Amino acid sequence: MKKVLLFVIFVLLCSCVSCARKNFNVKSYGAVGDGKTLDTEAINLAIKKCSEAGGGTVVFPEGTYLSGSIHLQNNITLQLDERATILGAPDDINAYDPPEPNPWDQYQDFGHSHFRNSLIWGENLENITFTGKGTINGGGITRSNTYSGGGDKAISLKLCNNITIENITFENGGHFAVLANGCTDMVFSNLTIRTLRDGINLMACSNVLIENCDIRAIRYQDDKMAGGDDAIGIKSDFALGYKLDCENIIIRDCFLSSGCNTITFGAETVGNIRNVQVSNCTIEHAAKAGLGITSNDGSVIEDVTFTDITMTKIANPIFINITDRGRAPGDPPVGKIRNVTFKNITATDAYGYIKDRKFTSTISGRADHPVENVVFENVSITYKGGGTKEMANIKVPYKETYSPRSLGVRPAYGFFVRHVKKLKFHNVSVDFEKPDLRPAIVMEDVDGVVLNQFEARRATGSDYDVILNNARNFTEIDPKNLKILELSN
Repeated sequence: MKKVLLFVIFVLLCSCVSCARKNFNVKSYGAVGDGKTLDTEAINLAIKKCSEAGGGTVVFPEGTYLSGSIHLQNNITLQLDERATILGAPDDINAYDPPEPNPWDQYQDFGHSHFRNSLIWGENLENITFTGKGTINGGGITRSNTYSGGGDKAISLKLCNNITIENITFENGGHFAVLANGCTDMVFSNLTIRTLRDGINLMACSNVLIENCDIRAIRYQDDKMAGGDDAIGIKSDFALGYKLDCENIIIRDCFLSSGCNTITFGAETVGNIRNVQVSNCTIEHAAKAGLGITSNDGSVIEDVTFTDITMTKIANPIFINITDRGRAPGDPPVGKIRNVTFKNITATDAYGYIKDRKFTSTISGRADHPVENVVFENVSITYKGGGTKEMANIKVPYKETYSPRSLGVRPAYGFFVRHVKKLKFHNVSVDFEKPDLRPAIVMEDVDGVVLNQFEARRATGSDYDVILNNARNFTEIDPKNLKILELSN
C-alpha cells in the first residue's frame, strides 16, 4: 500500500511539472513566418526564454519561417504545426554560424568535422524533442567543403542526450538531414526525409531507435535519378578528438532508398560498432550497397543482424569489406568484422539503375584479418545477369577505398568471398534474369564454410557453380546438384 501511495504521489508530481511547462509561440517573440523575413533572432529568443523558464514547448504555428542558424537549448520541444515550415536561408546572406575550429578535421570530411554551420544545431544538451507534422526545409543549405556564409546540415547534434525527432518531414537536408555525433538515447520515429545527400548519420551514437521512417536520399536530374547519398549511416569518426563507440542501434519498419548505400556501416570507422539490429525494412534503389558493412580505420564491427529485409534495384545487395585506410591519428590497426547474420532476405532485380551498375554480393576480409562468423539463412537474390566466361578469371584488387565499385567486376555472379573464417549458407538461393557464365560462388582463402541447401542456377556453357580456392573445412549438406571445383595454392 505504501509503495502504491508513493507511486501515485510521483505521478501527480510529474503531472504538475508537465502542467507547469509553458508554450512559447515564436510569433510572440517577433517571428513573421512569411517566408521572406529572416526570423532567426525571434526563433532563438523564444528558445532561450523557454529554456530559462525550465523548459517547455516552442511553437511554430502555420507559416514559413526563414532562418539561419537556430541554437538549441536544454529541455525544449520544438513543435511544428502541420502547415509550419522552417526554411533555410539563402547561402549568400551570411545567416549561418561559421564552422567552429576543429584541430582534428584532417581525419574526416569537412561536413563531419564541424557542427555549427547548420540550420539547427546543439552541443552538450539534453531533453530535446522535435514534433508536430511540420517541415524542416534546408532551403539554401548545401553540401560544402569550405565555408562561404552558407549552411551545411539541417540538424547537427554533438554530445547530446535524450533526443526525440518524430512526425517531421525533411526536405533538402544539405550534407545531412540529421548528423548526430556522440549522442545517446535517441528516437527517430515516423519521419519523411527527401534529401539530395545523407538522411540520418549516427556517428559514435548509442541507444538509438529508428522506426517507421521513409528516407529517400536521391538526387534527380531531368526527372531521372542521377545520384544521392546514404539513407542511414552508422559510423564513428575522430571529430570529437577521441574514439567513441557506436552501439545498441535498432532500425525497423522503414522504407529506404538511396543514391549510394541504403544502410551503411562506415566509411568513418574509428571507434567500434556493435549490437545493431535491422528488421522489417523495404529497400528500393541503391547505386552502391543495399546492406553494407565496411571497417576502414581500425573499428571492430560485431553482433549485427539483418532480418526480414526486401530489396530491389540494388547495385550490390550485400557488401562486407575490410580495408586498411587508417584515417585516424597514430597507426590504427586493421579492423575486424564478425558475428553478422542475414536472415529472411529477398533481393530482386539486383542492378543499380541510378548509375547503371551491377555488382556481386561480397565478403572481403584481409589475409591476416579475416571476416569471422557470417550466417546467411533464408536468403534469395536474383541478379540481372549477363556476365561472361572471361569475367570468371578476373582478379579482384585490394583497395584503400571502401565502396563496391572500387573492387570492380567480380568473378562470381552470386557471392564473391575471400579471407573469411566460419561462414554458413542455410537455405540460400541465387538466380539471374539473363544467362551469366560466371560461377555462382567464388571463395578464396576460407576456413569453415558450410553450404546447407544452397541452390544456384547454372547457365548453359558455364562449367561450375562453386569454385573453392584454398578452402579448408568445407562442408556441403543436402546438395542441390552443385558442380564444385576445389583448387589449392
